[in-house]
Amino acid sequence: MVEFQDIQAAYYMVAATGVLIAAAYYILNLRVSMRNQELSLKALEQSAKTQELSLKAQEQNLETRQAQLFMQLFDRFSGEELSRYYGKIRYEISPLCHDSPEEFAQFVKQHEHEKFNPEFWAPIHQMSMFYEGVAVLVRKNLIDIDMVESLLADRLVWYWNLVKIAMRDDRTYQGPQLFANFEWLNDEMLRRKQKAAA
Repeated sequence: MVEFQDIQAAYYMVAATGVLIAAAYYILNLRVSMRNQELSLKALEQSAKTQELSLKAQEQNLETRQAQLFMQLFDRFSGEELSRYYGKIRYEISPLCHDSPEEFAQFVKQHEHEKFNPEFWAPIHQMSMFYEGVAVLVRKNLIDIDMVESLLADRLVWYWNLVKIAMRDDRTYQGPQLFANFEWLNDEMLRRKQKAAA
């Protein structure tokens, strides 16, 4: 006959085995859970790296597009038409005004009352519109101001100094924003030059 003690011992063995199985199952679940967490962290790290690489690619693409846009502007600036207009202003009109902004403003006023003369107005209009356009692109962060400073600053500052009085006078009847971006870019170029000299 099976004795009570044998039954009780068997019961304890079954109970102990159940506890061991439950403990082993719990440990196994913990290990699986920890492994899943490790995999999730690695996936997050990989996702962050992928996003970082994507952001770098976008930044490089933006820099490339800015450089292309700037080179298009520079090609126009160094092209035959604007070079001819610059030469006309620099070497014909400006000497007639003794390189004086005041005399240039008077010269412009005299020509305003004459019959429209494209030989006189086209160079001034084209150069002014070119610099205004460059300034708008800089303000909108579509081209880099450092590139503008490196390649256009000297002529831009010279030209603004020559036309500034005439431009400001024109604002009285054409509106206060007339070539305001051009003036802002000139001021930025001067500020940068002063900062570099300090």
